[in-house]
Amino acid sequence: MAPLDSLVKQHVAPVMKAAGFRRSGRTFRLIAANGDQAVLGFSRHYVDPEACVFEVGYDIVPAPYWEWINRHAASDDTRGPVAFSAAAMVSGRAVPPPHAAHAPDSEDSYFRAHWALREDNGLTCGEALAEVLRDEVVPQMVHLLDRSRLLEECRHPTLPVMRLVPLARVEILLRLNAAPSGEIESLLADVVPAAPYDTFIDWVRQRVAARSKAAGQSSNTTP
Repeated sequence: MAPLDSLVKQHVAPVMKAAGFRRSGRTFRLIAANGDQAVLGFSRHYVDPEACVFEVGYDIVPAPYWEWINRHAASDDTRGPVAFSAAAMVSGRAVPPPHAAHAPDSEDSYFRAHWALREDNGLTCGEALAEVLRDEVVPQMVHLLDRSRLLEECRHPTLPVMRLVPLARVEILLRLNAAPSGEIESLLADVVPAAPYDTFIDWVRQRVAARSKAAGQSSNTTP
């Protein structure tokens, strides 16, 4: 078994399983009742012949955002989101303590987030990663899996995560299934098209219209 896979099996899997995450290889996924997903994964970097250098990243992917991204995909072609794919609303990294970092003295946050697994530090690196996941990363992921908390974080950042979607779109996507149609329409006024062919506004209006139609049909069939 490769050293990184061994580390994942021995030190990462138990922590993630205890938190309710499901594992597929090096990917761990927690799915909320509304379909929103928290995903954690690994990215290997072949930059040091004497160490296995890797990142541990996590993404929060609300169901409406995933539906928007995959709006043109056939239903049977759509796979679940994976870490490091940029198909997320916010993302973060598990930052290693100095003794498990590849570049502990780097002032660049990108390089500072790289872990280094060597022949002589397998146990300490694994234990450090398990601790960071258990005490920091998993609580953050679970916290952000709540849409109201995710929206508040996007509005007023306090956690070490990066928002990947414009705030105007975040407001709409996180409220798309519950906010009155008038509020959604008002929020659309702040959306800046990403390109001439950006169909986000039309897509949102179609979703709101479909939601209103379904609600009307439901009320008409109620005895």
